[in-house]
Amino acid sequence: MSEVDTPGQMTGPVVAPLGSDLYRPVAQSDAMQRVLAFADKLARADISVLISGESGTGKEVIARYLHKHSDRRHGPFVALNCAAIPETMLEAILFGHEKGAYTGANDKRLGKFELAHNGTLLLDEITEMPAGLQAKLLRVLQEREVERLGSTSARPIDIRVIATSNRDLREAVDEGVLREDLYFRLSVFPLRLPTLRERLEDIIPLAEGFLAQYAKGEVPVLTDEAAIQLKHYAWPGNVRELENCMQRALVLCEGKLVGIESIVLDSPRDAPSNSASGDLQEALKSREENLLLDTLRQNGGSRRATADQLGISERTLRYKLKRLRERGVEV
Repeated sequence: MSEVDTPGQMTGPVVAPLGSDLYRPVAQSDAMQRVLAFADKLARADISVLISGESGTGKEVIARYLHKHSDRRHGPFVALNCAAIPETMLEAILFGHEKGAYTGANDKRLGKFELAHNGTLLLDEITEMPAGLQAKLLRVLQEREVERLGSTSARPIDIRVIATSNRDLREAVDEGVLREDLYFRLSVFPLRLPTLRERLEDIIPLAEGFLAQYAKGEVPVLTDEAAIQLKHYAWPGNVRELENCMQRALVLCEGKLVGIESIVLDSPRDAPSNSASGDLQEALKSREENLLLDTLRQNGGSRRATADQLGISERTLRYKLKRLRERGVEV
């Protein structure tokens, strides 16, 4: 990730589409409501924030939320992924360079600091930044001025810095991965994002939001069985994994419903495997079979009408009926 946003842009994981606030993340769970309550106060404070949380929890979404609700919202939002840029290039990208500063520097180029002037600079995965560059970053934050590579003069900057990490930050300091003085400079207010496992009430609204975001044409609806399956999965990849899952579901589903047959999980091994989960899966299968048979009877045995009503293809219906017959169920 390395980008500059104009004030009207919004990217990243889905935000609640029905609320009055276009940029407000989904937050029906108590855990996420607490995060947003803090974020609302932090946005107005114009102080550095260090956001931690597992990969895929939506750290960039919260960073953008802070920017969009701050006095800097009309300025640029500049994002830099410290883990995605080679160490040899990171300094030039961050600070900028003059023409001829090094081999290959054929033109003058502004760095991310200058590009974020009067706005917000997001340093994603700050713990991946080399120690030597962390020291230079600390100086910029203290002096509020930046010197391009190959330049002899410093330029004042007015920016807000938000940093993120998927690591335990105190542990990163103890291991020497993150400078302690930089940690304290950035974490004027530390903010930890909950995992998706800690915000179960948000799973279905997020899933529905992703379906609406990526659907082409009419948005399909999650069946009760699919919703239950989503809520009982561990989601090791958090919101990002859920987003991927819903994009796959749109490809696999047929008709107006997203059923359990369209839900393909990244890590089946992480799904609940205890007896309660087994009972749940059996209950889901039984409910699906009863729904199929009831609908078939209501339509006088018409497979086409049944498939249309259930939102599946006739081919899928034939496959499901075949499985029932193999189990000795009269169809």
